[in-house]
Amino acid sequence: MPLMNSADKIKHWDDMYLMPLDNIPWEIPQPPKELVELIDSRKTTGGRALDIACGTGNYSFYLAQHGFEVIGVDFSERAIDIANKHNEATKLPVHFLVGDITNIKQLLSDTDFDFILDYSILHHLEPSVTKDYARQCASLLKKGGKLLLVCYSDKDEFANGNKSATGKYGNTMYYRTAHEIREAYSDLIEISYKETRLGKRLQHFAHCFLFEKV
Repeated sequence: MPLMNSADKIKHWDDMYLMPLDNIPWEIPQPPKELVELIDSRKTTGGRALDIACGTGNYSFYLAQHGFEVIGVDFSERAIDIANKHNEATKLPVHFLVGDITNIKQLLSDTDFDFILDYSILHHLEPSVTKDYARQCASLLKKGGKLLLVCYSDKDEFANGNKSATGKYGNTMYYRTAHEIREAYSDLIEISYKETRLGKRLQHFAHCFLFEKV
């Protein structure tokens, strides 16, 4: 499958939100256990948070309920419309933006985040943009700020030994080793690493990193 340009990416993810939310694989209302464990551990305790590829804002709202002022960014205008409608009733401190996350620094005027959540998005980004994307994320953190990263592992059975595969909905997924991720995020210090699983049925092997800017 040929690589998507920015316009194709936005259309692809936007079209996904023509489906019922229950049918969208990554639209999971409950916050992931890796995020819950981090918040419960008090290793990050509020401030300004960035939720990258936030979808309809489920995890943005969770962060806002736990002391953060949140900016959520997503490719899909439809997803952001849903997120804004959800927030009309709650009035939580969340602001949503539509844009290309591979140029995320250009979307944001402020580069002073205490926490960045990158959950289940890195495996959708082409290897050619990964290092630049990781550097942008690092530059958006304040000193002492943390980044929680969860993405597909090279050990995932759907990889079948390959570096990439075409997903059910036509998008390409990339399977990276822990070493490759460490190299990409070398501007940050690794605080912890573990293997985990993600997906609605926890069917995917995944990496879970906690990085910090020092």
